[in-house]
Amino acid sequence: MQVIFFGSEDVDNLLANMTSGELDRIPFGVIKVDEPGRIVIFNTAEGSITGVDPATAIGKNFFTDIAPCANTPTFRGRFDSGVREGALNVLFEWRLATQSRPLVQVHMKQAREPDRYWIFTKRL
Repeated sequence: MQVIFFGSEDVDNLLANMTSGELDRIPFGVIKVDEPGRIVIFNTAEGSITGVDPATAIGKNFFTDIAPCANTPTFRGRFDSGVREGALNVLFEWRLATQSRPLVQVHMKQAREPDRYWIFTKRL
C-alpha cells in the first residue's frame, strides 16, 4: 500500500490515476473541481469532515452549493487567483461553518488535467 501525505508536493500525481474506491480509502478529504467549482470527485473522508453525502455532492458547485462558507475572498479568492495565474498551490487553515466548527487544513492544487483542481482537507 502506498503512503500518501497530506500537503506533499506530489499529492496530485499520486491521486491522479486512482479509482473512486481507492480515493475513498484516503484518510483526508479529497475533492476535485473544475474552474467554476463544479465537483467531479468528493471522497468519503470529505463527507465525514463536512457531513455531506459524497453521492449528492457530485455535479454541484463546491463554493455555492456544498460549502458556501468557502465562497469568500480568503478561500475562493485564493482559488480564483491561483486558477487565473495557472499556478494554484496554496496551503492554509480554515474553520468550517458546520455546527461543531472544526478547524481544517486546506491544500488547493492544480490537477494534471486541464480545468481541474484539487481541494484537500484534513481536521486539525
